Formats: sequence, C-alpha cells, structure tokens
Amino acid sequence: MHKIELEIVALSHSITNTHSYAVVLGEVNGTRRIPIVIGGFEAQAIAVVLEHIQPSRPLTHDLMKNFMLAFNIELQEIIISDLQEGIFYS
Repeated sequence: MHKIELEIVALSHSITNTHSYAVVLGEVNGTRRIPIVIGGFEAQAIAVVLEHIQPSRPLTHDLMKNFMLAFNIELQEIIISDLQEGIFYS
C-alpha cells in the first residue's frame, strides 16, 4: 500500500449536499485535494480545534481524547483504506 500524507486544507459548506459540510484534505507537498462530506456536528468539532477555541463543556470526541491521554495512547496515523459509493473507510 502506498501512503499519501494529507492535511486539512479547508472546512466549508458542502456544494453538493445541503445542510452538510466538506472537510478538504490536501496532499502534503503536493497539489491533489479530496473533499469529504461531513455533518454539522463533525464540522463544528473540527472548527473548534482549528480555531483553537475552548468550549465551555467537553464535546463528544473529548471522551476518546481524554481516554487516550489517561492511558498514554498516541494516535500516529489514520489510514483511509477504501472509498465505496462516496463512503470513506478507514
């Protein structure tokens, strides 16, 4: 398997799906881009981190983050292994 490192390039309203958002991943040291359609709650969670905002209460994903911190678990990478009918598998 050939790995391509990606980073978040943008977060915006989805052009194709109303009431949805798109996180645009871009190839590190490259020009290719890939949009992934996500829901509003997921977009909000990503925006909070990108904008360095401290919410007044923990968000749902903070449970996993705090669990990983408590047990000294480090997430090293996420691999998108497949794309079928517009659904990303990782």
